[in-house]
Amino acid sequence: MDTYEAHKSHYQHYHKKPVMKTPPEPISLQSVLDGVSEEERQRLYDEYGVEGMAEIFSNEELMNTVDCFLQNGMNVCLAAKKLYMHRNTLTYRLNKIRRVCGLDLRVFDMAVTFRILRVLYENKTR
Repeated sequence: MDTYEAHKSHYQHYHKKPVMKTPPEPISLQSVLDGVSEEERQRLYDEYGVEGMAEIFSNEELMNTVDCFLQNGMNVCLAAKKLYMHRNTLTYRLNKIRRVCGLDLRVFDMAVTFRILRVLYENKTR
């Protein structure tokens, strides 16, 4: 094999076009939490003070803002555009959530924690 063929073979091996697969269905947080014991769910509920977050979780406008923000990859500009609001308004709302809950939704781990706590809250209030 000459040098050209070796380089061509190497290039083709490492630069294969990805095979498009159908993405799997997203896992619902509810189904994950269904596998968690009632005691553990209660511990999380109490430890994070979910009762004190009721003002946030019960505010439909705020929850619509959070949903849009998360659905748009936690991108403030894109979410604000879709919500037809100024980005500073969206930032103000995210800061309000941070003040009340102590969770900054612009940080991925905190956004996931917020979503889990929201499901716990919704399960309690059903």
